Amino acid sequence: MSPSANILHVPGENVAEERQITGVPRRKSTGTLFNKENKTGSDESACLELCDESGAPIGLYRLGNSIGKGQFGTVYRALNVKTGQMVAIKQIKLSADYNDLEDVMQQEARLLQSLAHPNIVRYEGFIQDAECINIVLEFVENGSLANTLKAFGSFPESLVASYSLRILQGLAYLHDQRVAHCDLKAANILTTKAGDVKLSDFGVSLNLHLKEAATGTVAGTPNWMAPEVIELKGATTKSDIWSLGCTIIELYTGKPPYADLIPMTTLFRIVEDDCPPLPISLPTEMRNFLELCFRKNPDDRPTALELLTHPWIMQNAANLPETDQSSLSDMGSVPEESCFFATQRNSILVHKLQERQGKGEERMTEREHCFVKGSFAKGNLRRING
Repeated sequence: MSPSANILHVPGENVAEERQITGVPRRKSTGTLFNKENKTGSDESACLELCDESGAPIGLYRLGNSIGKGQFGTVYRALNVKTGQMVAIKQIKLSADYNDLEDVMQQEARLLQSLAHPNIVRYEGFIQDAECINIVLEFVENGSLANTLKAFGSFPESLVASYSLRILQGLAYLHDQRVAHCDLKAANILTTKAGDVKLSDFGVSLNLHLKEAATGTVAGTPNWMAPEVIELKGATTKSDIWSLGCTIIELYTGKPPYADLIPMTTLFRIVEDDCPPLPISLPTEMRNFLELCFRKNPDDRPTALELLTHPWIMQNAANLPETDQSSLSDMGSVPEESCFFATQRNSILVHKLQERQGKGEERMTEREHCFVKGSFAKGNLRRING
């Protein structure tokens, strides 16, 4: 974006903490949609013009084929006819039925503008006219991991670990910025031709600088949703860790947990089950990694940065190209095995020793909820006090 692009102040907890985000005005259009005749003059092709604050054009985009569709709009591949750059444009048509859609899209654009990391899809600009809102994004050639799964089937453990490392790098950066993604899944993870990972689709993400964990609302996709989100306790960065576990199962088996159930049943099972069902074939370290992600109390889950030091990640990182290993070291000075995982390993050994001595007892965890079922469609989830 041009240095002279529009500047918007996003309030922090106080004036000193306000951050300047360029290029995304709240109620003012940053571009126009118009017809521009092509070289042959035989037809017209719609173009989107991206302008800076002074109105000077800094990008002219011609829409191409659709590369993705969602509930409210479509993602197109687009060509900057001035430079030849290929981008992706997320286009949402404004509708009186969804009055808050404009605010949601502008929130997503402002959030993306504030992020800069190799594992986060890059923001290019924001264009709005009377009919549509367009977010201009980096074009990522391979598309989503969900599409890759459909084309090639489930992935071997080593590739899942490789993707998990890169996803964790992106999450660690987001969480350091106090941003929770809130909808992590294979469909929202893009890959380049070289296999690099880019997290995308921040439409329901929370900027925790601007508000605390939202309560009373559910955001995300059922099969990947953390129990605290379903229970309306609010999403946090630890909710992304749960979703990461679901995504890893999705990549390893080709489908997320509870894939064969209808959404309502899935939500009940996530809350009621001690842990989502894990494939029997899971290697030991991978199973331990997932069990940590699926701890019911979000405070007991490790952070993304801690998970980067998990043995399953570290063992597979040794097999990555040098460039990827250097990017792992760039995350900061973390020990080969963090105190968190050293403690977990010791705890597991002690528990196994107790079992062998006949002294281990199954620890009963307090259950806050029960599944109340009359006819299935009228099943309710109720809190039990005491």
